[in-house]
Amino acid sequence: MSELEKRIENIEAINDINQCLTRYCRALDWVDEDLLKTCFLDNGHIDYGFYVGDAKGFIPIVLEVEKNSHTWHNISNVAIDLKDNLADVESYGFTAGGEVIDNQIKDITIYLGRYHDEFTKTDQGWKISRRLYILDATFPATSGEVLESIKGLSLGVDLRSNSDKYRKLY
Repeated sequence: MSELEKRIENIEAINDINQCLTRYCRALDWVDEDLLKTCFLDNGHIDYGFYVGDAKGFIPIVLEVEKNSHTWHNISNVAIDLKDNLADVESYGFTAGGEVIDNQIKDITIYLGRYHDEFTKTDQGWKISRRLYILDATFPATSGEVLESIKGLSLGVDLRSNSDKYRKLY
């Protein structure tokens, strides 16, 4: 393989890993089980503290948590160390969310943490084969009422993958 081919392969791997992390966030926010399944190897090892086990068992548990709230998951500062068909990946996570009451989110909790991941290259692309989530901080925030002047906007509160506003992007 030429140097150029290797560089292109690395760029494609980095892009695929970043796309997987984006799918993960989107799947949790929209409570989309099928999309979340595209992110993990079934037998991948997951450690979130409240759950330690394989990804296949993790998915229904985390979606049960997510279905009772409205969340915004964000991942940034993605550092990737490629090693053939494996990659060590560390990224920062910022999640905000809260329970929906009367079509409003009354109390929001902010979570700041890190994901220590191992990705494996598969025939379906790069997937998370090992994940350790480290929670660095959590704190409450207060959500204001939707202002009268913007009530005509579509509210994203309590939207799920069965909503007519949901778009299949993957």
